[in-house]
Amino acid sequence: MEGNIMIGLILFLILIILIPLLFLLRIYIHDQRQEKHAILRNYPLLGKMRYILEKMGPELRQYFFNNNLEGKPFNRIQFEFVYKAAKYNSRMIGFGSERDFTEEGYYMVNDMFPKQREEMRVEQYPLIHSKRYVLDNESLFSRKEHRVEEDFEPFLLPDEDAIILGEHTVNYPFRVKGLIGQSAMSYGALGDHAITALAEGLALAGGTWMNTGEGSVSPYHLKGNVNLIMQISSGLFGVRTEDGAFSWERFKEKSDMEQIRHLN
Repeated sequence: MEGNIMIGLILFLILIILIPLLFLLRIYIHDQRQEKHAILRNYPLLGKMRYILEKMGPELRQYFFNNNLEGKPFNRIQFEFVYKAAKYNSRMIGFGSERDFTEEGYYMVNDMFPKQREEMRVEQYPLIHSKRYVLDNESLFSRKEHRVEEDFEPFLLPDEDAIILGEHTVNYPFRVKGLIGQSAMSYGALGDHAITALAEGLALAGGTWMNTGEGSVSPYHLKGNVNLIMQISSGLFGVRTEDGAFSWERFKEKSDMEQIRHLN
């Protein structure tokens, strides 16, 4: 019995060593024989490691090398603030002094007498019914949290402060009351699931917009009943003839759609 266990253990160890060696040998032979990449031909294993590390470069820079104030278009601190506010409905994070205050620019300072919520020029209705994450326990190797249903108060501009888009270009001009919208990302770039989720989420937030990007308006943009900015751009997608020329008829057809509040 002990002999069988020993033999099985030896075979197991051989497989653990043999399989990786065979895998590396296959890579070595393949890269040494190919004629497209000089680095891989001369240094098959080291060259492969170089390409793997190059592929991992964005993630390595994001998590290990960039500081909290680097990264475009949003740095790590800005991303963390938005993420925590969206997931946990909490905006309580520490504001340290990581920025170089000797540089020129504008800086936010504490106010001894900040405005109260009822004094602010914002509308907080209708309430948004969604879910909030509650963190139960967080350690180095485990994390427990649960979701609770909750009504959230939006922060929307009042009508007198709203920005009007499409006032002279479409039949249904859009009064922008939210401060955040979706920039141009087309259906072809994201796919039906992402477009549907974004359309429904933006409609739920209220007062905001969704830029269709190139590729025109798809059925998935319309599912959320969100206000749309239709991007025409150089391709004229959605507003062109079969020959590719601009079509005033298709343009008018799109501008007559109530969800399309602006054509860009």
